[in-house]
Amino acid sequence: MNNTTHSNLTICKLSAIALALLPLFHVQADEFSYPILKASQTDFGGVGLIQMPTGRMAPEGEFNLATMYNSEYQHFSASVQLFSWLETTARYTEVQDLLYSDDPTFSGNTKYTDKGLDFKARLLEESAWLPETSVGIRDIGGTGLFDGEFIAATKRVGPLDFTLGIGWGYIGNSGNLTSDKKNLNYNCDRDTSFGGKGGKGGTVDYKRWFKGCAALFGGVEYQTPWEPLRVKVEYDGNDYQADFPVTRGAINMPQDSKFNYGLLYRATSWSDFHLSYERGNTLTFGVSLQTNFNDLRQIKRDTPAEEYKPLAAAPMSNKDITRENANQKLPSQASELAVTSVQKQPIASIAEKESLKLATNTINAHILDQTDWKKVAKELGKIAGYNNPKIYLDSHSVTVVADQIKYMDRKQAHKRAATILANNTNKDVITEYRLIETHYNQPITETRIDAGKFAQVATYGYINADITDSTEVSVPMYPRGTLITRTDEDWLDKLSFDVSPTMVQSFGGSEGFYMFNVGVTGNSAYRFSDNLELSGSLYLNLYDNYDKFLYDVPPDGTDLKRVRTLIRQYVHDNPVRVNNLQLTWMDNLSDNISYQAYGGYLEMMYGGVGTEFLYRPLNSQWAFGFDINYAKQRDPDSMFGFFSDENQFDPLTNRAYRVQTGVVTGHATAYYQPEWFPNTLLRVSAGQYLTEDKGVTVDFSKQFDSGVIVGAFATKTNLSADEYGEGSFTKGFYISIPFDLMTVKSTHSRAFLSWMPLTRDGGQMLGRKYNLFDVTDARAPWYTKPSVDPIK
Repeated sequence: MNNTTHSNLTICKLSAIALALLPLFHVQADEFSYPILKASQTDFGGVGLIQMPTGRMAPEGEFNLATMYNSEYQHFSASVQLFSWLETTARYTEVQDLLYSDDPTFSGNTKYTDKGLDFKARLLEESAWLPETSVGIRDIGGTGLFDGEFIAATKRVGPLDFTLGIGWGYIGNSGNLTSDKKNLNYNCDRDTSFGGKGGKGGTVDYKRWFKGCAALFGGVEYQTPWEPLRVKVEYDGNDYQADFPVTRGAINMPQDSKFNYGLLYRATSWSDFHLSYERGNTLTFGVSLQTNFNDLRQIKRDTPAEEYKPLAAAPMSNKDITRENANQKLPSQASELAVTSVQKQPIASIAEKESLKLATNTINAHILDQTDWKKVAKELGKIAGYNNPKIYLDSHSVTVVADQIKYMDRKQAHKRAATILANNTNKDVITEYRLIETHYNQPITETRIDAGKFAQVATYGYINADITDSTEVSVPMYPRGTLITRTDEDWLDKLSFDVSPTMVQSFGGSEGFYMFNVGVTGNSAYRFSDNLELSGSLYLNLYDNYDKFLYDVPPDGTDLKRVRTLIRQYVHDNPVRVNNLQLTWMDNLSDNISYQAYGGYLEMMYGGVGTEFLYRPLNSQWAFGFDINYAKQRDPDSMFGFFSDENQFDPLTNRAYRVQTGVVTGHATAYYQPEWFPNTLLRVSAGQYLTEDKGVTVDFSKQFDSGVIVGAFATKTNLSADEYGEGSFTKGFYISIPFDLMTVKSTHSRAFLSWMPLTRDGGQMLGRKYNLFDVTDARAPWYTKPSVDPIK
């Protein structure tokens, strides 16, 4: 009996069994009889069956890391459900029996690695009659090893999830919808060569989409009564005769059966184990780990907030001050004027103004004498998160100038700070609390809190009282009054330092699949004034595998100046390095324009001088900036030296190369946080890069309810794919995780993890210590946006 007859008989048997059991499922399959069937990952990453995708989507915010292994491939994938309707997957695949190149001196025993990016978008949500329907593209920017497109529809019936779809390319290579496949290129009219010019990958070959052989695929996923276990059966749309091991390695990949069978065991709420039998002859096993970025939270053990003391007249009532004035034999007229100033009555004469000034000074003197302002400053830092504040006092207001380093929900910081100030000042005299939030000593926003309205809020004087009822946020003004804290700072108070772990990594290179370095960075800064700072950082390399990094220029002999591909010389060959040593001036030109000027050793590989300007109105969706820099490449063999000769020689690889002895680089950048597409940030930069190529960088990121940010960027310059080399253009992915999710104490700090597919020279920006968009974040919070309470 041939395989076709066998497959037809198998389909008939499965169909008969399904029809026979269908009434039973309708009777038993309700929410009390069976666990809820949840989305699970395919071998390639992304929601689906085994090899084939489905129309299903994971819950918004779900993040999956998975690896699947069989005798031909090992897939590593990261999948993020960016929106309820959009799934994205980044994947690396090692081909087990093929090497990256035929030159062992270059790539050693590194396996051939394919890089791919997948998208799936939902067209229809499931309803009583309609299936959940999605369209997707697999391997959109890779080499074309697995590129394919599909439309899939999935319908749930009790514990069964049925899928039927049409696939093209890799997913439809069996051609069961189009014809009996004989010749892929001609009979099915689809180019199956490597993607990208010269087979370098990285390009979006949209001309291939939905062309060539087309095939029906389908299957069913069954949630057993035992909650951890699910069963999958699929009819495969691929025949594996165009797979890379077959076409390039002469490795046989027979398909003894069109059906694949799989088991999925959910060991914990965050881990799945996969086992499948594919093509009738191949075992595949793997594991996937998942979490949901919307649901991540951390229980806090925060410093308790002070309770508002409505009856406290600290430090002395207005009557006491007036009586004290009399005891000191001050003019009675001055005492009266002190009261009328609070009542905001007009002042008639210069003599009265002088008397008022004398009385006001007396009031402030009493407040100053009776209040322990060092204790207030300490409480503002410990309880409200205003770090090392400057406090100013005038006749009717208290102003706090400080960096808010603790609470992403600024309402909480405002309420805590206002309570502290109210409990330590005379409520009959002080009518306003002003909180000027700074970052790197630059004023960013000012929050004015009406003391009378705040008293109503703090004592719950009406229903749904909220701190915002008493606050007004504006562009910061110069602080009023007398500085009463931090008046005795010495040079040690202006010096700061910290130590932090550092990690840089890339995936899928020719010399090694995973390249990385880990180390420790010590940072220090000396602040001459609020505007001028000298800062530096020293990097200690603890471990790296960049000894494998033997970069080879593209085979066409392109002579780009070596920019980032010199990383081995900087990291591996020099384990201790001054990464940064620069002088920075930062200031505001106007209420909405900030600028900085800097010079020195700007990053590990480059030094120079530069400036940046940023236009960013308060609470605006838009910001615009530009930076311009003159940079020279640092000599990796010298702690403080620069390359003086453009032509260099690498004795390890026995090859000559060129370096950058001077370049003007800079970009104009637009930032956009659209209200119509909430919790997203788009930034677009255009300009000249370090290797003197010109182009555009597009960066898009999504922030989830927990504050986790997931983003991707791509840079396309005037370099051709051949000039750029493997990958065709620069791209990468990153995740920014608030430390607030990992610590019991609230904080603004973040961990930043990036994935760079390859280290190349095209499309590389100069590293800068400060970015004004980050510095001015409080104006329209992105990195310090408060998380969303999942209960609400």
